[in-house]
Amino acid sequence: MSETLRLVGGEARGAPSLERCAEVFDALESTLIEEQQALLDRDPEVLLAVAERKRGHLLELQKIAAALAELPAAAPALRERLEATFARCRQLNQINGGVVAASRGATEKALALLRGDDVSLSLYDSHGDTRATGGSRSLAQA
Repeated sequence: MSETLRLVGGEARGAPSLERCAEVFDALESTLIEEQQALLDRDPEVLLAVAERKRGHLLELQKIAAALAELPAAAPALRERLEATFARCRQLNQINGGVVAASRGATEKALALLRGDDVSLSLYDSHGDTRATGGSRSLAQA
């Protein structure tokens, strides 16, 4: 019997196709959109589930990344699909990272205010004037 590769689902077994890469990038894009909504909703349970799916997509992309070497020789439609999806994934990931950073920064500033730490913020005092924060003050004082 000759040693030939058997085709499974249109691709050679053991050799991931660019089409499979495109499918994983599409799934990653959907997951990043879900992640963005979970971040905006501040829903930790959904965020954990989405993060686990995102991790799975990234692990799969690592396994099949070798197929991306064939991108320059791919059909133009597939190449454009992959490049566009990758660009959208990168943009969504940057936006989500910004949402995380902003939320983290706001939380850290709020905690610093509650502790009475100097966080170099201007706040309105009881007379409506702005003043830099700092020093200690009672939590009961408005």
